[in-house]
Amino acid sequence: MAEEQTNEAEGQEPGNQGAPQASKGSFKLLGAVVGLIALGSTLAIVAMPKKAVQKSFEGPAMHNFFEGDIVGNPLDDNFSRYLKFSPSCSYFAYDLAYPTSRLADEHYEKSLRQAMIYTISRFRIDEVMAAASREAFAAALEEVAEPVLFPVHLGETPNPYEPDPASGLRLGDSQDLHGTFRGAFHEHLLKVDARKKTLQLDGGPQVEFNGSEHDILVEAEDGTKIYVNVTTLDDGFEGEVNVGVMGRIRRMFTGDIIAQ
Repeated sequence: MAEEQTNEAEGQEPGNQGAPQASKGSFKLLGAVVGLIALGSTLAIVAMPKKAVQKSFEGPAMHNFFEGDIVGNPLDDNFSRYLKFSPSCSYFAYDLAYPTSRLADEHYEKSLRQAMIYTISRFRIDEVMAAASREAFAAALEEVAEPVLFPVHLGETPNPYEPDPASGLRLGDSQDLHGTFRGAFHEHLLKVDARKKTLQLDGGPQVEFNGSEHDILVEAEDGTKIYVNVTTLDDGFEGEVNVGVMGRIRRMFTGDIIAQ
């Protein structure tokens, strides 16, 4: 009885004499350690870089270039005759609605018609109408139509001629006439250092600029070219910008051709 009274007085339960008691400080320390471990694990997960999403072209799909026909003058009789047809193509693209979106560019249809009419003027009627040479005519149309339907984009822009929202860069003045780079957009990068004033397309040669160039030439490893306007480049930008086309023509079709 005396022993029980002594234990009660000391704040111990009967029969627990000598059992070690964890202090509140120990529990706090243990909780802090567990919390730090959990926080570290969370931060490690958050800090892990995301894997780049590999995008690829979808399709094929079909596209009619014009609502009506195109009319052009071939070489015959000093360009006094004409050809009339409705060109179309099958294509691959990241977004199969992309060709339709090109209609928002006010220069698109005019540029496309001009390119195709010029191509017609390089052929004679018998070259176009004969089955043996029809493929050569279709290939020539494809060569001029694809850069208009699928122009090069520099950065994430809905219109290829707008400045890239991230870097401020835009395509140069000579891109349409002299640009030859046709890589897929999500597979190629333009490396930009605004402080050092350098540009590099993939593994191609590094190009220096002073910031006033509207039409600086940048080449890829294979020698293909893009032209870049650096006048609107963000002074502090340093990074990589995707560059390339959003799709490709798979095959060109002329349909029925009327010759007169």
